[in-house]
Amino acid sequence: AAAAAAASSPAAPPSGNVSRSDSATNTAGNNSTSIVAKIYLLLTLLLKIIFYPLRKISQLAFPPGPYDGLTSSTASDRAARDFVALFRTYLAAATASSSSSSSSSSTLENANTANVSPPPNPFSTEGYRATLADVASTSSSGPSPLLLVYLHAPHHPDCAAFCRRTLASSKMIRCLNDLEATASGTHGGSRGQGMRCFGASVHSADGRHLAQSLGAAAYPFLCLVNVKSRSGGGSNESNIHGNYALEVYLRMQGRQLTNLSPDTVLAYLQTVMRQHGAAAAEVESRRLQREEEALLRQEQDREYREALEADRAREAARQAEREKGEEAQREQEEAERLAQEEREDGLARALSLVGDEPPAGTADTVRIRLTLPNGRRIDRRFHADDTIEVVRAFLIVHFHENGVDIANFSLSTSFPKRTYDDPAVTLREGDLVPQAVLMVQDLDS
Repeated sequence: AAAAAAASSPAAPPSGNVSRSDSATNTAGNNSTSIVAKIYLLLTLLLKIIFYPLRKISQLAFPPGPYDGLTSSTASDRAARDFVALFRTYLAAATASSSSSSSSSSTLENANTANVSPPPNPFSTEGYRATLADVASTSSSGPSPLLLVYLHAPHHPDCAAFCRRTLASSKMIRCLNDLEATASGTHGGSRGQGMRCFGASVHSADGRHLAQSLGAAAYPFLCLVNVKSRSGGGSNESNIHGNYALEVYLRMQGRQLTNLSPDTVLAYLQTVMRQHGAAAAEVESRRLQREEEALLRQEQDREYREALEADRAREAARQAEREKGEEAQREQEEAERLAQEEREDGLARALSLVGDEPPAGTADTVRIRLTLPNGRRIDRRFHADDTIEVVRAFLIVHFHENGVDIANFSLSTSFPKRTYDDPAVTLREGDLVPQAVLMVQDLDS
C-alpha cells in the first residue's frame, strides 16, 4: 500500500533548484533593464549633440522679439510702456477732436483749444505680473480694487476706432483716472475700493497668454476681473497669473463691444463696481460682526471668571495696594535722599571749582554776561583758561545762594548759534575771549 501511494503521488522538485532558478531569472531581468536604460541614455546624449547646432542656428536665425518671454519682467514692462505710448496717441487724438468740436468759431478760442493737453493715462506702465502684485498688495491692506484688462489687436480695424471713440472718451478717461486714484490712494487719503487698468497688445507675451486664459475670441477685448490670492502652492512660472487667481466679473469683446456707446460701456463698468463694492461691504460687515460676537463671548467669559474670583481677589488686591503704596513711599524717600545727596555733592564740587573773581584789568581775563531765563543779567570775569565747567559751577553756586530753582541748564550763544555741552572746553577755545554773552536755558521748563 505504501509503495502504491508513493507511486501515485507526483514527485516534488528539490527546493535548492527552485531558488537558484528564480535568482537567475531576476538577474537576467535586471541586466536587460540596465541595458535598456543605458541605451536610452546614450540615445538622449546623441540627440542633444545632434540638435545643439540646430538650436543655435535657430536662435541666430529667429532671435527672440522685444516682447517675448512670459517670465521676463523687462519684456513685460516694455510691452506695457509701449501700449501706454500707443494709447497716448489715441488719447491725444480724442482730446483734440473733442476740443475742436466744442470750440467756437473765434480764432483766439481755436488757438487756445489747440493747445489743450490730454488727460493722464490711466493704464499701468508695469508688466502684468507686477500689476497683479500691486493689486494684491492693495487688497491685503484695504478694500479690494478690481483690474480692468484691455487687449488690443493693432491690425484689427475696430480696435483703433474703439480706443479713439470709447476708451479715450473724456467721460471714460475721467472715470478710469478717478477709480485708479482711489485704488492707489493718490487722492490724498487712504486707499479705497477702486480700479487698476492694464492694457496689452496681443503681439506681446502677456497679451497672448491673457487672451488664452481669459477666453478672448474677438477684438477689441475688455474684461473686468477680481484678483484673489491662491489658497496654497508656490508660484508657477508657466502660469501668467502666478500665485493669483482671477474671477471674471465682466467680459465684452468684438462687435458686442464696438456697437456700444461710451456711456453704455461706462454704465456697465460702474454697475459692476457698485455690485462689487456692495458685495465687499457685505463681506466686511459679516467679518466685523463675527469679530464683534467673538469679542462679546470673550467679554462674557472674562466677566464670569472675574465674578467667581472677586471675593477671593479683593483682599489680595487691597494687600497688594498697601504693599505697593509702602514700596512707592520708600522709593520716593530714597529718590529724594539721593537727589539731595547729589545736589549737595554738586554744590560742594561747584564751590571747589569757583574761585575769586579776577580783579578788573587782570591779563587774560574774560568778561561773561550770563542771561538767565527770567531776563536777569549777571556779569562776571573769569580767567581765559577757565573751562565751561567753571562757569557752570559759578551758576550752580549762584542759584543755590539766591534760591533760584534751576537744576538742569545749558549754555549757548545767540550769534553765532553755539551750544557749549563739553565742560572741558576752555573759554579761549570756545571763542569767548575777551567778552561774550551766554544764554542760560532751563532744560526742565
